[in-house]
Amino acid sequence: MMSRWKGAVLAALTALALGITGCGTSGSSSGTAANAVVIGGALEPGAARATLKTVGAAASNQIGTVVALDAATGAIISTAPVAVVADSTGSGGTFSGLTINPQATPSGVVLKVTLNDGKTYRSLLSNDLSSPGTLSATVGPKSDAIVVAVSTSLGLNGVLGDLGVKVPAGTKLADVVAKVNTASAAVLPLLEQGYVINTGGSGQTTPGFSIINRTTQSVVKTVRFSNLTGLRVGHFANVTADGSELWLCSNKRGGAAGDMNVYNLAGFANYSTVNAGNQASLIKHSFQGVGCGVQNVQSPNGRYLFASSDQGTKGINVFDVANHRYLGNITNNNTAPHVGAVSQDGTKYYTSTSSLYHVVGYDISGLPNAVPTDANKTFDLSLGYGGIHAIRLHPGGRYLFVGNNTWPVPSSWTGAVTSGTNVVDLQTQRIIATIPGRPHNYAISPDGKYLLVTELSSPDCEVSLPGDPGNRLQFIDISTLLTASPDPTKILDIKHFDTPGYGGSHAAWDPTTGILYYSVYDTANQGWLIKLNTSGLSAATPSVAQIGDKIKIGAAPHGVLFPGINSD
Repeated sequence: MMSRWKGAVLAALTALALGITGCGTSGSSSGTAANAVVIGGALEPGAARATLKTVGAAASNQIGTVVALDAATGAIISTAPVAVVADSTGSGGTFSGLTINPQATPSGVVLKVTLNDGKTYRSLLSNDLSSPGTLSATVGPKSDAIVVAVSTSLGLNGVLGDLGVKVPAGTKLADVVAKVNTASAAVLPLLEQGYVINTGGSGQTTPGFSIINRTTQSVVKTVRFSNLTGLRVGHFANVTADGSELWLCSNKRGGAAGDMNVYNLAGFANYSTVNAGNQASLIKHSFQGVGCGVQNVQSPNGRYLFASSDQGTKGINVFDVANHRYLGNITNNNTAPHVGAVSQDGTKYYTSTSSLYHVVGYDISGLPNAVPTDANKTFDLSLGYGGIHAIRLHPGGRYLFVGNNTWPVPSSWTGAVTSGTNVVDLQTQRIIATIPGRPHNYAISPDGKYLLVTELSSPDCEVSLPGDPGNRLQFIDISTLLTASPDPTKILDIKHFDTPGYGGSHAAWDPTTGILYYSVYDTANQGWLIKLNTSGLSAATPSVAQIGDKIKIGAAPHGVLFPGINSD
């Protein structure tokens, strides 16, 4: 599936770069306005992950709109926006009938898709659109990364597709074609990669990361940080949407506060080891002594990064990703929470007070100028007891999944039982459902119908005893939360996938293929990656099937991640 999609994307990009009319003729056809260019197309697979449909538009399955802008003027040139309609996968979409007038002196056309959750994607069409006809285009994370790269190479103050942003005066279509070709060659290979963070540990264990080829669904390289042997790196990391940078923290010897490092991922095409001799070329920037912890969460637009610190001054460090700036620390009651989440509009940040069993929210709309303090909490909900190890925001933004991994319930506790996955309604600030379990981490399927709970019998990531079902994947049906009238009684535990005898327990779906990657490690800290087919979850008897044999990776693996998507 992925191979066919990759070929289609590359073919489409080639056609656009060469100025070839795609999927149509140079003249008008049935349904085509006379003397106009009519554009249709599709979102890249996975681009519309779990996007809610427009209220009142259920019949049309609308999940967004698309417009066209002239790259030469930065103005909208389509006669009217057209709807983006959800496809059968629940994570993609199509559009048709976007109409523009032929361009007398073309310098490129930018398609801009705005989904209902606020996410935007752009695609730069470098076709010669000086004559009427029809055209097919693809829009999504990959095309958007190319538009950003082209905008940067042109020295623009902004990104093409944003109102008023335009190419320099005198830019010809051939110039745009050359820029698209160069950007595609640099960006696309990096976007074909996924990653597993191998945290390492004590003794002579070496941390690093393994690289997944998303097309072949194989591990192509395990990078070792030989400069950090015996130290641990953060459980989670983030890769920028263009695939160019990996943000990952590391501990220091002697218990000193760790560093946040920004790695140049293109450099790992030639290196499999980071050492004292090459680290200067592979680490683009290092924030020395800010501390290192488990949490590593980026805002949906990729601008801000929130990373916990469990040495020295605890709390959550906040970074400006694009400008490589450290903005400050949210003290968060001097705790170093395991996980966090940022609202789709980028104005709210949710995390926990770790062992204080509270889930809290902060207003972050003042960033980058103002970092919130404990006094600026906008949300504070107590689970009563236990420890919070998992948090995930539902794609619709109204519900927050909060995991209390304390099991069994303390004998002294007489209040409401919150051990397991708690579904919090952020509007009412109440728990509307609790699914029993021992949540370690969360992931949400690309179609938004299932919540994956990675479970452990241990409080952290230790290996479960043989025969202990605590190390398992728990699949919860949350599809009711995608409807206009959610019914909490329909939030149900429907399937378990057990892996007793392993620790780690982190997993993430690749939205472009639907493959679920699951990282675990054995009693010797050796890591393994398991691939799962979860398409059977929708069957009358839900099923999950392993694909091939487990794949050997690095030491003590944790987070699994893809460009522009938070690790799980």
